[in-house]
Amino acid sequence: MDEEILRSGCAAQPDPYPGEVLLRGNSWVRRHPWRADTALALLLFALSLDEVPRGPAGTALALICVNALIAATVIPRRRFPVAAFATAAAFGALQITLGQQPGSIPPVPALQPSMTDLAIPVLLYTLAAHRPRRISVAGLTVCLIGAAVAVSQWAPAHRAYPGIPLLAAAVALGGSALVAWVLGDSVAYRHRRIQYASLQERAARLEAERDAQARIAAAAERARELQEKRARVVDESAARLRRIERDLHDGAQVRLTALAMSLGEIKENLEQDLDGEHTLALLGAAHRNAKETLAELRDLARGIHPAVLDRGLGAALSLLAETSPIPVDLAVGAGVGAGLGVGAGERPSPAIEAIAYFCAAELVANAAKHSGAARITIDVHEQEGRLLMTVTDDGNGGARPDPARGSGLAGLRERVQSVDGRLDVTSPPGGPTAVTVELPRHA
Repeated sequence: MDEEILRSGCAAQPDPYPGEVLLRGNSWVRRHPWRADTALALLLFALSLDEVPRGPAGTALALICVNALIAATVIPRRRFPVAAFATAAAFGALQITLGQQPGSIPPVPALQPSMTDLAIPVLLYTLAAHRPRRISVAGLTVCLIGAAVAVSQWAPAHRAYPGIPLLAAAVALGGSALVAWVLGDSVAYRHRRIQYASLQERAARLEAERDAQARIAAAAERARELQEKRARVVDESAARLRRIERDLHDGAQVRLTALAMSLGEIKENLEQDLDGEHTLALLGAAHRNAKETLAELRDLARGIHPAVLDRGLGAALSLLAETSPIPVDLAVGAGVGAGLGVGAGERPSPAIEAIAYFCAAELVANAAKHSGAARITIDVHEQEGRLLMTVTDDGNGGARPDPARGSGLAGLRERVQSVDGRLDVTSPPGGPTAVTVELPRHA
């Protein structure tokens, strides 16, 4: 990953040497562009020395100086391509106008054409490779105009290069300019493609980073919500345990104490062989206390975890429907109807079954107490790997999950959300009321 970022970051930077696209095999040239250009300038200058005419020393020295200046324009071509090309083109224009003139006008010896004029195509190539196309096209136009003027002016005289046909001269001068421009423009085009590809890669990477940051933010928000829900569930569990302790203390414990006292008094009466009728009355009271205590403990245990849930959610809901004070229509889909023979799929986890059962029990109790409904419908089925339960009644409507009015629907919603579920209430005034509970199959 770090190597990809490094490569993309490097590719996005402007390349100071576009010509390296054509010179990938020459690592020395890529590492030392100034030295390579200096060597090229020295080569052009050395080739021009063979063309220095025999004659006065001043004329030869002037011609050598002009050739050296033209060759030197190659050295800064990568850093200052426009200035270098303009300088070489200016020398070329002077050579065309003053160096080789037809007729009886004497030419300027120091401005004779030489091999150093090859610097102009090299500079045109650099201009096309380093600068926008409108600038390079202007440079190509200058070269073609100069070539046309040179051919028309030099070819009729045939003084410098006798025997060269007019067409060959035109092809040599104009063709060299066109070839240099095409090569440079192709390098610029390939360089632009590399830059565009790097920009696209960077844009894609930034988009991926932005998506990752959005997912991280969403995950952090989700974690915060789960922490809050878990804290509420823990508080509810603690409150439920306190309520169970209070019920045991105020209900079953009191009855068991009264039972123990009654049994103790019966024992004393039997030991002392006292009044039999009083003993029978005490036995009847003790028997009633024992039955009431058992019923209360059974209800308390059912509130913690109904034993019928061990047979499956379908069986538990069926028992709930049978004991409801309002007629209940029950429909249990495949996969959640264990114990009813309506589905052989894998059962939801016990915690999910318990939440679904207690939600159904609370909603049935609410409908019986507040809605005035004549019938309730419970529909439980599996949808896209989740448990979906809908409890509908034909009552007065107007139900709202308002925490300020007590636990009720708000407590159910918090219990459902604690396992990444969802509870929706639709209850317009006048009814009907439909509560949909969506739960995962496993907590």
